[in-house]
Amino acid sequence: MSEALYAQVHETLRARIVGGGLAVGDRLPTQAELVEEFSVSAITIKRALDMLRDEGFVTRRPRIGTIVVSTTPAGGAPSAPADRLPLVGYIVPGFDDAFGSHLLGGILAASSERAHVVVAMSRGSSELEERLIEEQLDGGIDGLVLLPTSSQSIPQSVATLVGRGFPIVIVDRTLTGVPVSTVTSDNVTGGQLAAEYLFDLGHTRIALVQSPNAVSTLDERRRGVVAAHAAHQVRLEESQVYSGVRSVVPGSEVTPEDDVDGLAAFLEAHPDLTGCVVTEYHSARLVLQAAHRLGRTVPDDLSVICFDAPPEYVDAAVPLTHVEQDQHAIGARAFELVERQLAERGDVSQDTVPVRILAGGSTAPAPRSARS
Repeated sequence: MSEALYAQVHETLRARIVGGGLAVGDRLPTQAELVEEFSVSAITIKRALDMLRDEGFVTRRPRIGTIVVSTTPAGGAPSAPADRLPLVGYIVPGFDDAFGSHLLGGILAASSERAHVVVAMSRGSSELEERLIEEQLDGGIDGLVLLPTSSQSIPQSVATLVGRGFPIVIVDRTLTGVPVSTVTSDNVTGGQLAAEYLFDLGHTRIALVQSPNAVSTLDERRRGVVAAHAAHQVRLEESQVYSGVRSVVPGSEVTPEDDVDGLAAFLEAHPDLTGCVVTEYHSARLVLQAAHRLGRTVPDDLSVICFDAPPEYVDAAVPLTHVEQDQHAIGARAFELVERQLAERGDVSQDTVPVRILAGGSTAPAPRSARS
C-alpha cells in the first residue's frame, strides 16, 4: 500500500536523525529546501516536521529553523501504525442525477469495507482542481480517482503523480500520451448509435448540438455521429453542427435563457433539420425549450436524442430517448483499478464500458415530406 506524501517525507527525515545523518544540535534544511528536495508542497513539509516535533525529535525555533534535539522518540520507540483501510480521493467538476451521482454510487459500492472515499468538486476550475489534488494528497490519500475539467492539457499534478507511480485513475476522459489508467464509456459507439437511431427512423437532415467544453468525451461522440453519416453516405455539414451551448459548462456565466435564444435562432435558420443528436442531457432540455418557442413539436416535427437522462418522472412530458452510460460500472471499475495499483505500482489499464439506447418519447419517424 502506498504512503501519504507527508508520511514519506517524515519517514525519510526520521531515518536521517535515527541513523546519525543528523545529530543533536544540527539544523534541518529550510522548508523551501525541503520542498525542492522532495518535490512536494509546503503544507506537506510542515505536516512532516510537525510529526517529528510531536515525537520529540526536533524543535522549531523562530528565525533559527528546525533543530534536532533527540535521536530517539519521546517515550521510546513508536508503536507500529494500526492497520487501516486505504483512503481514496475522488475529484469531479460536479454531479447530478443525469450524470455523476450514479458514478459516485459505483465507487462507494465497490469501496464498501475496502476503502474510505473522500469527495471534492472542482466546479470546472482547473486552478481549484490542482489545489484540491494537493489538499487530498496532504490529507493522506493512498490513491486518486479524477474526472478532469479538461482533456486539452495534462494537469501538472497528474503528470507528477504518474511519474511517481502513484495510484491514479482518470474517469470519463482520455488523456493522450499519458501512461495512466482510464475508464470511459464507449462514446464513439454511443454517438454512432444515436445517429443511426434517427437514420433508421427516416431522418436524413440531422443536427449535432453540443457545448464548447474542451473534453475528449464530446469529441468522441462527434466522431461517432460523423461515422454514422459516412455509413449512410450522407455528409454532416458544419452548418448542421451547433457548438454554442455554454450554460452547461461548469463555471460558465452564460444563462440557460441565452442558450435557448441561440438554439432557437439555429433551428429557425435550418427548418430542414428533423432530427437532433445532443451530446449532453442538459443541452437537450434547452433544445426542447427552443423547439417549443418556435412551435415545433417534439417528436412530430423534431426528434431529439441525447446522452444520459435522470429518471423519467423528471421529464414526464417528454421522456428523452437517450444513450445510457453504465455509470455505476464506470465508478466500480475505477475503484478496482486504483485498488489494483495499490497492490502493484505501475499497473496501467484503459477500460471502455459499453453503452445502449433507451427509447423515450422524444423520437419518432421523420415527417413524410422530409424522407429521402
